[in-house]
Amino acid sequence: MVKTSPIKLSSQATRDFWEIPILYEDEHLLALDKPSGLLTSPDRDDPNRPNLMKLLHAGIADGKTWAKERGLAYLMNAHRLDVETSGIILLAKSKPVLVELANLFG
Repeated sequence: MVKTSPIKLSSQATRDFWEIPILYEDEHLLALDKPSGLLTSPDRDDPNRPNLMKLLHAGIADGKTWAKERGLAYLMNAHRLDVETSGIILLAKSKPVLVELANLFG
């Protein structure tokens, strides 16, 4: 069953809030519309700056509704987008799928 509600993420540290649209989902993949201004992964210079992957992983660990509805225990990005860039970010729901995506992107 495909869920179309956006994933709601927030940073307590910065009080920022994002509603991340889901563009595609199946049992192996999740494609999100990453907004401009949100890092994909941690910043080396400022590890406390909010980033999509840390927020998603925290939501899974905290048992947020969007994660429980999907039975998510694993979610990893197959590529990155620059902080200023908005667009499709492809996420694997398992390590074997991530390996396959990495091979395809390679």
